[in-house]
Amino acid sequence: MDLKNEIAKRGEIARNYVLEMGNKYINPVDPLREAALHYLKGGGKGFRPAMMQLVCGSLGGNEQLALAPAAAIESIHVSSLIHDDFMDRDLLRRGLTAVWKQWNPTIAILAGDVLFGLAFSIVGEIKGLSYDLRYAFTKELGQIYMKLCEGQMYDIGFETREINSLTVDDVTNMQYLKTGVLFEYSCVTGARIALNKLEDPIIDIVRNYARLAGTAFQIQDDIIGLIGKEEEIGKPVGSDIREGKRTLIAIYAFLNASDLQKDQMLKGFGNSDASKEDIDLCLKTMFEIGSIDNAKKLAEQKARKAIDLTSMLPQNQNTEILAAFAKYMVDRAI
Repeated sequence: MDLKNEIAKRGEIARNYVLEMGNKYINPVDPLREAALHYLKGGGKGFRPAMMQLVCGSLGGNEQLALAPAAAIESIHVSSLIHDDFMDRDLLRRGLTAVWKQWNPTIAILAGDVLFGLAFSIVGEIKGLSYDLRYAFTKELGQIYMKLCEGQMYDIGFETREINSLTVDDVTNMQYLKTGVLFEYSCVTGARIALNKLEDPIIDIVRNYARLAGTAFQIQDDIIGLIGKEEEIGKPVGSDIREGKRTLIAIYAFLNASDLQKDQMLKGFGNSDASKEDIDLCLKTMFEIGSIDNAKKLAEQKARKAIDLTSMLPQNQNTEILAAFAKYMVDRAI
């Protein structure tokens, strides 16, 4: 079993569906359509739409039925990325120039908005499912987007607060709202499509799996953002430190730092004018405190629990992929 290929091919199917629908519905072509589809043409991991299809198949469902909602969730995800990059002033995404920089902030706002609308158009393409299920998918998609906005608002608000005033629970909740809800929606929706019902004990298992694997994913993402390579992660290394991102790594570091270590980290952390030496010193200090090792251990713990839950699902190739995926969340380098 080639895990990366199994994930990538499902992600690509969903991404191509969004591109197809975008080319069909988004006008004018230049610049709105070009800006909206910019990141999609740059590829992407495709984890969320792939997981919806995989969970559906693992529970005996037809993965084809999960394609439209999987594409909708990818459209919502990319919409949030376009807006987030402008708010964070990030210059790169998926190795491409950020939409707001490639065009301008106004175009970026409109491009993100049109992808939000496109997601609901795509959900309207769902066939072969009951009205109750289709209504639930549509309603929850809107609620999910509101939670994404809530999480982004927390993230922005946290940047102006003293980092010592934040707790692990504060950051965990913010990250769940920013990224975890999409992952959970993807997995739970895949289960609902397979079982053709909204609630079931199996769906609860899938939901718990998604929360654990999604948390492991986010923690590993934060680690990669600090120690990954720019050409692999598609954005400048150290940008999370320079922007003062409130991650579990940063919170743990400041909660456990001596006064000297705090001063060393603050030379780079949250300093837009920080030099490479300032960033390197901050990162070195975080390593010394053990915050990155602590994050790795926490991610591995979440992943192991997620893997254990897959033993409670029907055993087939898709379920094997779900277990391998949870492990991959903490092993990946990008």
